[in-house]
Amino acid sequence: MNILLSSYDFHEKWAQDIMGPLLHDDMKVVVIPFSFDEKEVTNIQEFDQNYGINGKHTPYILRPFHYYGLKDITFIDYFRDSHEIAQQKVKQADIIFLTGGLPDQYFKRLNDFGLTLLIQESKALIIGASAGAMVQFDHYHITPDDDYPTYQYQKGLGLVHGFEIEVHYCHSPIQDEGIQRVIQEKGLPTYTVANDGGLFYHHQRVIPFGNAHLVNEKRQNRL
Repeated sequence: MNILLSSYDFHEKWAQDIMGPLLHDDMKVVVIPFSFDEKEVTNIQEFDQNYGINGKHTPYILRPFHYYGLKDITFIDYFRDSHEIAQQKVKQADIIFLTGGLPDQYFKRLNDFGLTLLIQESKALIIGASAGAMVQFDHYHITPDDDYPTYQYQKGLGLVHGFEIEVHYCHSPIQDEGIQRVIQEKGLPTYTVANDGGLFYHHQRVIPFGNAHLVNEKRQNRL
C-alpha cells in the first residue's frame, strides 16, 4: 500500500478517514530523510539542523504520526548510520516514510545505501510527501521551479504504476502545461495533489482524498 502526498499534514481532517484505519499505535516507522539539497546539507551539523532531535523539519514529520498514537519512530542518519544499519531499520519497519525535497538526489542516495531493492520488496506501508511521493513512480515528471529550471522525466522506485501526479498543485499555468505534457507524451492519467490532498494506491487502484483530483485532459482548468 502506498500513500502519495504533497505535505506532511496527513493528521488533518481531510486525511483522517483514509489514514486513520491504516495507522496503528504499535507500528514501527522509519523515516528516510535523504531528499535534502546537497548544497544545503553537507555535514553532520547541517543534517542535525534539519533532521536531528531539534531539527527544523523534525517536528513536522513527527506531528502526524503522534496524532495517530505512533511513538516508535526511527530516522535513518545519512552521516552516522552505516549502510547495514540503514538497511536493518528499513527491514524492521511497518511504515516507511519518504520525505519531501529533491527527488532525483533522493533516488540516488537510496541506491547508494542499498535501500532501493529493500523498499521495492517491503510489505510496509509506504508514505511519501512531495519528492517522497514522486520517487515512488516508475518514472515521474518534474515541472520547472526554483530547483529545476527545465521540464524533465526521472527514474523512480517503481512502486506505483499507470498514472502520474502533480504535487503542490495550485492551478498555476506552468503546472497545467506540465500535466498536459505528461498526458500527451506518456499517455498517463494524471492527478493533481494540493497540499491538503493525497492518493491511496492499493492493488493498482487509486483513491484520491482531500484536495486531489483526476485531470480532465480536455478541460485542464476544471480541477
